[in-house]
Amino acid sequence: MTTGSRDVVIVGGGIVACLSGYLLGRRGYKVTILEKDSLGSHASGFAFGGLDPLTGVGVPEPLLEFGLWCYGRHRSLARELHEATGISVEFELRDRLSLAFTNEEARAAKKDIEWMKDVGGFNVEWVNNRQARELEPQVSPECTGALFEQSPGALEPYRFILAAMRAGERYGVEMVQRRATGLISDGSRCTGVTLENGSINAGIVVLAMGPWTGQASAWCGVDIPVTPLRGQILKLRTSHDPLKLAVNYAHSYVASKSDGLIWAGTTEEEAGFDEGTTAAARDSIMADFLKMIPGMQDAELLQQTACLRPLSADGMPIVDRVTGWDNLYVATGAGRKGILWSTGMAHIVLDLIDAGRSDVEGAEHLKLDRFPAKV
Repeated sequence: MTTGSRDVVIVGGGIVACLSGYLLGRRGYKVTILEKDSLGSHASGFAFGGLDPLTGVGVPEPLLEFGLWCYGRHRSLARELHEATGISVEFELRDRLSLAFTNEEARAAKKDIEWMKDVGGFNVEWVNNRQARELEPQVSPECTGALFEQSPGALEPYRFILAAMRAGERYGVEMVQRRATGLISDGSRCTGVTLENGSINAGIVVLAMGPWTGQASAWCGVDIPVTPLRGQILKLRTSHDPLKLAVNYAHSYVASKSDGLIWAGTTEEEAGFDEGTTAAARDSIMADFLKMIPGMQDAELLQQTACLRPLSADGMPIVDRVTGWDNLYVATGAGRKGILWSTGMAHIVLDLIDAGRSDVEGAEHLKLDRFPAKV
């Protein structure tokens, strides 16, 4: 069975796919999103939802400006999507403490503050143990101090995906629950996507398949160096007061969420495409959680989740036209920063399709050809 032709077919159903669909639909393109499972059923829907542009891979160079652009777009997009759909993505400004327990950790934090303090819109400073505990009385009395960051954002990822999809539907964007199996081509043009049972014709194709995008290398004959990185989160119930702000230590975090629970994470595991949870991850996350917030030893574990993040070979996103193809694009590889970076990635997709280039800050660092071609 062959379905009718669409201007753009996006393979994947995560936040980058849904946001790209919304932006393209609003611009007048007829868009179909192909998702083998359900909306936001993988990394995007299970993410924590932090929006801090001052931390992570590629920060401060070369991705600080890109992250700041993405963060600014989140603030306006939250209002835009709510007005369009009535769905609140629960965007909020939330202060954060990044704890240090050793002198070496304290020196590293203070070194980061030297460049962070020059970034407009964010108040960043070092606080000692007493000051940290005044800001959040439940943090460990054993910490040396903390990097205090005022007002990095956060949102609820599944509501974000749902709002983006619903907003796109107002412009005719449709989601089809089918598994893509390959590409149809005519020379250097991609003319459609093959499905498990049939095909769909397309004027333009976007590969936004999260960690599965790497498997599309065989479809297009170009290496897309993306692999899965498993991350796990614990959702806990406690009788203690909600945390006043988010608390981080190393790669771990803990925060009170709108569902009334404490969310603690996370792990970075090379586990292939295994989306299962593990006792080892649970114990590791709990150890860091209690190191940060030792008074919550009575917290009850209600749920443990796992997802597969798309990790590129250098940890930075890939958003580009695929080499050797006229109308095939890729948008993937954001790792742990996918929710933050999704706004910029989707706008670059729109710009590349619409104009062949993008004015999004930092877009030039996301090109596919930064990776050496495999022979």
